Amino acid sequence: MKTTTLVTILAIALCAAPLRAQRPAHTPPAWKTEFQRARQVWEKGETDRALAVLEKALALAPDDLARAQIAFRYADWSYQLGRYSTARRWYERCLALAPPGSDLIRRAREGLARLPAMHPAPAYPPTAMPYLPPKPTPASRVNLATPLAITFLVLLVGLLLILRWASGWKTEAFFAQVILSILAAAGITIMFPLGILLARQQLYPQPESWIAGALTLGSIGCVAFAARLWQQGQLLRNTPLTRLRSASHGFLKVHGVTEPAYGIVTSQVGSISGIYVHEVSERYVRRTESYYDSHSKRWKTRTVYRWETIYSSAQSVNFVLDDGTGKAVVEVQGAEFHPDHLALFYNYQPVRSFPWFAHVGDVRTRVHFIPPNATVTVWARYYEHDLPGNARDEMRLQYDRFHKCMVVLEGHESKVYTARTGAGLALAVIGLVMALGVVYILLNPGMVTEYIHGY
Repeated sequence: MKTTTLVTILAIALCAAPLRAQRPAHTPPAWKTEFQRARQVWEKGETDRALAVLEKALALAPDDLARAQIAFRYADWSYQLGRYSTARRWYERCLALAPPGSDLIRRAREGLARLPAMHPAPAYPPTAMPYLPPKPTPASRVNLATPLAITFLVLLVGLLLILRWASGWKTEAFFAQVILSILAAAGITIMFPLGILLARQQLYPQPESWIAGALTLGSIGCVAFAARLWQQGQLLRNTPLTRLRSASHGFLKVHGVTEPAYGIVTSQVGSISGIYVHEVSERYVRRTESYYDSHSKRWKTRTVYRWETIYSSAQSVNFVLDDGTGKAVVEVQGAEFHPDHLALFYNYQPVRSFPWFAHVGDVRTRVHFIPPNATVTVWARYYEHDLPGNARDEMRLQYDRFHKCMVVLEGHESKVYTARTGAGLALAVIGLVMALGVVYILLNPGMVTEYIHGY
């Protein structure tokens, strides 16, 4: 009988072992995992990151008891960091979330009692009783509507006047200037209270906030420059060719032959002459630089060979443009040049191409230039200059302040359109990527902090 009983017990134990092995292991809740990770980060001395992990745990907490525990921990750590206003706010949050009779209520009250007194704390009897949060004292409300409205109006008028002055008080883009002024003034006005809070150290933005703000500003800047480049590209493409004989005041495109009536400029290397000369000289050098090796955790030195610019200059001079029907003086101040001629020099000797291999001390020079009697296309603003006496007015082409554009091109026109359109498209794509990065950061709080600290 005893033998039979023993065999039965062994059989039951053997059958229960696989069942126990198949039972899934107990995994702690997600908020407890984050709570424990916050403790570990705090022990490493990474205080701000530990508080950020606590906020993530608070977002995952399933009930008020868990939230009260996290709030108490946040308040205790803020007290240790000397952030008493933050500690007071989280202690009060813990009191509001903790269930009646919980030990967290007593501990939170003790934490409030040791804070520097801002207002006399109410005395609580030692007897156990359900906690009733004190009635908040009516704080004096600061009316921000009036100063913000005044700030918005001042910014709006100031920005509108600046845009009007920059455009030469033209009436064509008045509506666009008003819209741009309203948007800019509204954005600055919205950021004004945040700037005050940052100056008074009452706002503690996380790394995600800084990165999201920088990406937002970068996205706005990229989109604005992309729109400007795209607009200029379309302007240059759609401006019709005009004859000087029938030209009228305004932005136009003229095609003709240059005449060096006001002299020429000469390059330093090769003595190449033209109405425009852009020269760049580089020397092949050997440098010893220091760098930080992340594997060995030490600074090391290495020898590098590279080309360094030793001379760079861009010179231009006014010239006369003859299109067969008339002549106009081209004022090159502010103009953008696109030459089609290129001269190469290696060790100050003319070459057709640079060699594949270089020696230390070698010098290479590129000279982009427009020769004195070249055929060019000019996009500029046309006006007539009054000459003294009874002479007829002189036709002139100059930089257009309204469109922020003046181009002197030698060669095919497509390279001007392609350069602006391609740059505008690239900036628009970069701005879109930055905007998507902001959305991703907002949808994944704490992700940037974890990445920065190696998680």
